[in-house]
Amino acid sequence: MTRIVRTRLLLGACFALAACKGPPARLVAGIADTVVVNNLRPVNVPVQVLDAAGHVLPDTGVRLQWTSGVPVSVSHRGTVTCTQAGDATLQASLGPLVTPVLLRCRPVHQVLGGAMLNLVLGDPPHELSFAPVDSAGRLVTLVAAQASVDDSTVLTLEGWRIRARAPGVSGVDIYIGDSWAHWFVQVYQPAFTLEGIRPGQHLAVPVRLTGGEMRSWQIPATPRNYFVAMLPDRDTLQVPRLAIVGANCDRGLIPHSYDCVALHGASVIAYHPREDHPGEEWRGTIAVWRNPCLRSGPIRLRTC
Repeated sequence: MTRIVRTRLLLGACFALAACKGPPARLVAGIADTVVVNNLRPVNVPVQVLDAAGHVLPDTGVRLQWTSGVPVSVSHRGTVTCTQAGDATLQASLGPLVTPVLLRCRPVHQVLGGAMLNLVLGDPPHELSFAPVDSAGRLVTLVAAQASVDDSTVLTLEGWRIRARAPGVSGVDIYIGDSWAHWFVQVYQPAFTLEGIRPGQHLAVPVRLTGGEMRSWQIPATPRNYFVAMLPDRDTLQVPRLAIVGANCDRGLIPHSYDCVALHGASVIAYHPREDHPGEEWRGTIAVWRNPCLRSGPIRLRTC
């Protein structure tokens, strides 16, 4: 069969499928003709036009108007503006087709949440904690939320939980209406030592110390910065103390963490003071990221 014949057959099939679509038979808005709006700014109400067989048709000509409930500004093109919380009934129409639409206005003024997170490969999924609130700071319970991950090779989403997939850095965002919360996430590779850590590496070394015990690891000198943190163990209230010697450090954004530039002979030290609960075993994980970027003043959430 020649290429011209095949092309004509494909075009014929396409025209046949298009011809199979019937006239508009029903209108569908949102989910079961219910639309949740968390936006403060104007937003379009999605209305689909279907034929009797369920084929999607162009939505040109669909009109929307307010009929009852809380006052809502509605344009004929389907753009709504929710200025207060409440329910409104809209009417979607296309020629003789008319469908009532329940609009649930739940404006979200802010999404509380977001943080710096440090995960270790092999850990259970981490639950993202966030709270959408209205202008009075009250929790908004009816939301249409979306989540996204910057680098899916580092993290994967499981509902509202994230699971570490590979060492590295990634961002996670939860979007609700016009607002969002952001998490800066570092994933560490389990290791036995920090010595010889290379630029860009994320290493995590578990430590268990009794009263008077200490462990230290020498780290390479570099004009680039290190992020060093003592991550708590899930089953203990106390974590080993953390110190960095031979380095210029600023306190980090999370407890028990530092941003440092290491000099020659620098070491990371974990210790359990002999006089502080000597009979207890303190457990934690030292997490170290050697940033491949040049340092420019105190480092916070900067990456290359």
